[in-house]
Amino acid sequence: LMGFERNYQIKIPSKQLNKSFYSTLSGSVLTEDSCKLKLNPWFVTGFSDAEGCFSISIRFDSKMKTKWRVSPVFIIKLHIKDITILEKIKYTLGVGKIRKYGPNSVQFVVESIKDLQIIVDHFDKYQLITAKVSDYLLFKQCFEIIKQGKHLTEEGILELVQIKSSLNWGISGKLKDTFPNVEPIKRPEYKFKGITDPNWIAGFTSGDGSFHILIRKPEITKGKVSVFLRYSINLNIRDIEVIKGLLTYFKFYNTGEALVIKTIDSVETEQKYNNMYVLKTTVCLQIQKISDIMNTIIPFFEKYPIVGIKYLDFIDLKKAAIIINNKEHLTPDGLNKILDIKSKMNQNRSW
Repeated sequence: LMGFERNYQIKIPSKQLNKSFYSTLSGSVLTEDSCKLKLNPWFVTGFSDAEGCFSISIRFDSKMKTKWRVSPVFIIKLHIKDITILEKIKYTLGVGKIRKYGPNSVQFVVESIKDLQIIVDHFDKYQLITAKVSDYLLFKQCFEIIKQGKHLTEEGILELVQIKSSLNWGISGKLKDTFPNVEPIKRPEYKFKGITDPNWIAGFTSGDGSFHILIRKPEITKGKVSVFLRYSINLNIRDIEVIKGLLTYFKFYNTGEALVIKTIDSVETEQKYNNMYVLKTTVCLQIQKISDIMNTIIPFFEKYPIVGIKYLDFIDLKKAAIIINNKEHLTPDGLNKILDIKSKMNQNRSW
């Protein structure tokens, strides 16, 4: 793992997206053959929990009998630098298309009823863990209506509008004007059921996780420059149980202890609690104790690897961790090595 030091580069022809890409898995050019390495299905679910979107489009079409065209779709949208992940998800699931979306983005899109059945079968077997499962269950209701052809009737359209009203961001102004008396259906109740497979964590972290090196200056620490490493995940407060589940999985959280979220005059007040920070609307997992990084986080992601450009941030974190663990960061030379590593991570990484 320590030998990976090249930059992550991708060149995308305008009309062809899957000729050759730079792979963060092998450190070499990713061809169609080398892309044929299936991901663990739980990794796919974890990454979808982080980045996937289940959507139903209902748009006016005068050619349709009902005057409305209905299109279900499953989408994962990423920066073009991470097209490798989409290629591997496409190969793993065996369905979908990858399309360029704007100058710097690509989308993995599944939209045919036949292919969406494979998506539904996957998420029925390898179930979503975050609150996104509620959107999936609503999407599945719509999918069943469409599969049965009921969307070709006025009653079916009305039922789809009711469901869509509770899905993702709701319905458009045009739909609201056309169906002013529509009553949104109740969203399926979300209940966190635990983390069933470590590959889910690898997939979820590949989407929503981050690895950082933090430098605190002497004027802040009242002494020498301090160096910290951080593995973190930030989520909406609705997914606080997911964060607690991750901390439990890594044995960083005592499930017997109570959590109190405090707010003062509607101002978000940060509350640290055993590697968890809670605000009014967000919750964050933060692991930065060097022994936890060395003994738990690094071994875990060596066994269950990150996929995509974020893998390089993990490798850089590991390099810095070894320097800190050996106390080399206390020397000017060691500190400069860490500063150099930090200068090329995250948003500063060239691709």
